[in-house]
Amino acid sequence: MAPERSLLLLPLLAMLVVRLVSSETPAERFERQHVDSDCPALNDNVYCNQMMRNRGMTQESCKEFNTFILENVQKIRAICWNTKAPCKDQFHNCHRSSQPLQVTECRLKGNSQHPQCKYKATNVKKHIIVSCCGWPLLPVHLDSSKSHKCLK
Repeated sequence: MAPERSLLLLPLLAMLVVRLVSSETPAERFERQHVDSDCPALNDNVYCNQMMRNRGMTQESCKEFNTFILENVQKIRAICWNTKAPCKDQFHNCHRSSQPLQVTECRLKGNSQHPQCKYKATNVKKHIIVSCCGWPLLPVHLDSSKSHKCLK
């Protein structure tokens, strides 16, 4: 009887997980897609392949480009209190980092196709611009990043 009950609970558990992921806030989505506070700077394609898959950016198709910010999440959130910066596209309330941040850029390799998404990693220091909203202000979109001449 107990195994039958557990089989009945599996679909319910799967629906709960899907609902939790689909109900993430814009700030939670930003952190899932762009923040990796636990990782040292790596110029490693394996890192990009794993992170893009683990963070859900290869489920339906291969996302062509993504930036992971390798800094403390509090440092990234604090950017929202910096001087305003121009936004691209439809975004508003953008702010620029006061100093270059360590990032890993993951770019889809030319011949890579879903579901076997393969990425090339590039590790650089860049100023970033984020769009912020809510209260307290939190980053919700990585609007752009600008290369810094000195990478060390």
